[in-house]
Amino acid sequence: MHRLTQLSGEERRRLIDDFVEGTFGTVDADPAAVAMVRAATPDLPDDPSGEQVTAWVELAELVGDEDFRARMRRAARCQAAGRRLDIENDAGEELMEFTRQKVAEAMESDVDPLSDRAAPLIDDLVHRFAEAFGRTPDTEFRDWMARQFEEAHDPRVDRYWRLVWIVNGWKVVPNLIPVYPWLTRALAKQP
Repeated sequence: MHRLTQLSGEERRRLIDDFVEGTFGTVDADPAAVAMVRAATPDLPDDPSGEQVTAWVELAELVGDEDFRARMRRAARCQAAGRRLDIENDAGEELMEFTRQKVAEAMESDVDPLSDRAAPLIDDLVHRFAEAFGRTPDTEFRDWMARQFEEAHDPRVDRYWRLVWIVNGWKVVPNLIPVYPWLTRALAKQP
């Protein structure tokens, strides 16, 4: 950890460049996705806060993980193919937008997905999705929903982007925060 905090700016850039090349240089990644990753290169300031240093260390460890690189490649391929989840296609844009909005509001209000405060929202969403799919809003359907949304996001890919925002000192933009990890956790809690 100490070594990671002592890297020069050039060494930090090289570490990230190696990550980008090693992750996207060998696949048919969407050029827009690669450009986005390059544009959001984490750049630790000269006088970083403790939070930024901690984020940088975690980020440096993450980009060196081969499993994480494989997950980033898969995410880029999905984006390049414009592939949406089956549940997103089948539920329809209106229900998906409603879901993103309600979950984002809960996240912004710091509602823990495993708390009793999350239960009414999740119950409502399960009923809405069950109606859209012509299914019974029972535990089996709830579990099915959780599996469907779990396919959409890898929490480590989401964590990568949060760490980049912290290192760069960027304001977190709520509508860019992924909602599926929160939703998946909330669905996994049995009613």
